[in-house]
Amino acid sequence: MKNNIIKTSFISKIGGFNFIISLGKNNFSGFFRKYNRKNKNIILFIQILALFLIYRKSINKNIKICLCAIGKNENLYVREFVEHYKSIGYNIIFIYDNNDKYGERFEEVINDYIKTGFVEIINYRERDIRSSPQIDAYRDCYEKYNKLYDWLSFYDMDEFLELNRKYNTIQDFLSDKIFQYCQNIKINWLFYINHFNLHYENKSLLERMNHSLIFEDRHIKSTVRGNLKVNYWVNRKNPHTSTLNVTSCSSSGKIIKYDSPFNYPPDLTNAKLKHYYVKSFEEYCLKMKRGKADHNKDTNMRIIKQVYKKLYSENKNNSEKLKIIGKVFNESSFNFSLQSNE
Repeated sequence: MKNNIIKTSFISKIGGFNFIISLGKNNFSGFFRKYNRKNKNIILFIQILALFLIYRKSINKNIKICLCAIGKNENLYVREFVEHYKSIGYNIIFIYDNNDKYGERFEEVINDYIKTGFVEIINYRERDIRSSPQIDAYRDCYEKYNKLYDWLSFYDMDEFLELNRKYNTIQDFLSDKIFQYCQNIKINWLFYINHFNLHYENKSLLERMNHSLIFEDRHIKSTVRGNLKVNYWVNRKNPHTSTLNVTSCSSSGKIIKYDSPFNYPPDLTNAKLKHYYVKSFEEYCLKMKRGKADHNKDTNMRIIKQVYKKLYSENKNNSEKLKIIGKVFNESSFNFSLQSNE
């Protein structure tokens, strides 16, 4: 080898990773010739420094993160949901199947992702809505998987995480030094309400929701560190956040000092959770009729009265909406809803 080229290579195994470090190029040859005799440790120092930098980078890029979700009658959208979270780097999605006993099955539309192991289905069929199956599912997911994953996200199937453009993947986002002391990252909702569409359209959500009413919302959902001493969802009554004394941050890394399902004003600096709340009027009515996983049916009826009144006043298709409500709900519920809104 020529004297003007110095190449030092070694293999070191740290944390289960093998690194091959090659140090020294033509432009370093003079540096090494001048100082190598005076300080025999300089090459070793540079090697260790390079190894540390590469190791730290590898750890950041190898953050393991899973997504816990519960779904019912979501076959029209579950594939788009799965592909979105795969595209931003999630390692696996655990879907708690809350469909009726003989209802649709997620295997009908995402069986390829199930076979490859990217999606795992947990049987949560026929769970009593009064017991809040969503909270039970979140608690179960954290209990089973918190020691296997560095972070766990708890999002619904109508919630799509969007990261700031400076992050290519969820690993890039979570490895940001602004979160080094955070145990829970609270992501604010960005609400989408499509009050123009009355019925389902066979298009992607991105295409369908272009003309939606969009507004920032104080509600948050959580991405939680694994390996906490206590189950994050213990003694919890809402699916947004925990009552545990953990260090919570907003998407900009700002410490949130209060325990609440809200973060106000909303912080969408580095991430937002696009909440496609009303995809069409008919779909929203069907969603309220079947019940939400964190509400009882009385609460659902109250919600649909409020949203119906709001959407009724914002759209000229009121006669069509009345027909949709009459079709989705029985006549007595329909009349009660109208009388309560007067």
